[in-house]
Amino acid sequence: MAARRKTGKAGGGPRKATRKTAAAHGNMLESVQQIWLAGMGAIARAQKEGPAAFQDAVREGFDLLNKSRSTTEQMIRDVFESAQETVQTRIDTAREQATETWDNIEALFQSRVQKALQQMGVPSPEEIRLLTKRVAELNDNVKALAARPARGRAKKTAKRASRPARRKAARAAG
Repeated sequence: MAARRKTGKAGGGPRKATRKTAAAHGNMLESVQQIWLAGMGAIARAQKEGPAAFQDAVREGFDLLNKSRSTTEQMIRDVFESAQETVQTRIDTAREQATETWDNIEALFQSRVQKALQQMGVPSPEEIRLLTKRVAELNDNVKALAARPARGRAKKTAKRASRPARRKAARAAG
């Protein structure tokens, strides 16, 4: 234990301490008395206002409950909408990625099939279009040539028919 310090004056120390203690003790008694009186006043008011104060407290509690419910419901709705937007965004992203992947697979498949067809000697669609166009041009040329010699053939046939007659006449004359 710690030893007490002795003051230099023989009777002055204890009197100052007693005055301070008495003042603090008086303040504390006054505070306790005020608290006691406040509690008695609250009890008297509660007895006087009784049922009306109770009804007011119930009404205020009900209003507070409704406000907290509506606030909570709004918060839940906001969180739910935010979650829906997040899920929809992720679904859209996944759908885009799947579409892109599918397109890449399709392009790869088409490329490999085209390469295999080229190795087998199958013409490409562009080559078939060019050949079709060339065949159509050739058909037009053949038709044009076929129409021209028909007129020329009649003359040649007539010339040929007249040639033997001329030969017979030359033989007879000769």
